Amino acid sequence: MKLKLFTASAVLLGGFSLAIAGNCPGVESPDGKKVLKKDMNPPPRLYAIPSNCKLDNPKFVAKIAEKGKKLFNNKKIANCVACHNAPGSVGAGNIGPDLTGYMSTLFKAPDARGQKKSIDWIYQRVADYRVQIPEEMRDPKSPKFVPYYNIMTVNLTTGKLSYDDVCAITAFLMTLK
Repeated sequence: MKLKLFTASAVLLGGFSLAIAGNCPGVESPDGKKVLKKDMNPPPRLYAIPSNCKLDNPKFVAKIAEKGKKLFNNKKIANCVACHNAPGSVGAGNIGPDLTGYMSTLFKAPDARGQKKSIDWIYQRVADYRVQIPEEMRDPKSPKFVPYYNIMTVNLTTGKLSYDDVCAITAFLMTLK
């Protein structure tokens, strides 16, 4: 009898507390759509190499490649190393392709659309790769669908990296012969 009375009292008290809390200012009642929307990436965006990023100049590339290597391996900034391996990387992941010898291997292979890759292509890949994914691979109704949003970090579009950072990482990738 005491247990039933205790249980009934607890239920009533809990319900009363919830009813009061619902009418109190300061009690959070988040809108789930707003919360999720804030965490979603902006749409894919096409980027051009900035004029101060002289990736067609071998001396410029050599000069900034070390910065790119540091960014590539920095787990708090670019975090490329979480998924990719490259020479000198410690704790490299194996989710993405191994970038050892990138310019003589993966760079020479055609892209997802069968096109030849360029330095602009590498820069775009680092900045926001999603525009390089063919539409049929982005459409959830397509049999060729790939959940592209889970493949790689969207760096420049989200503000995670600056244009100079993307330039430096691109230069580093260009040194992987």
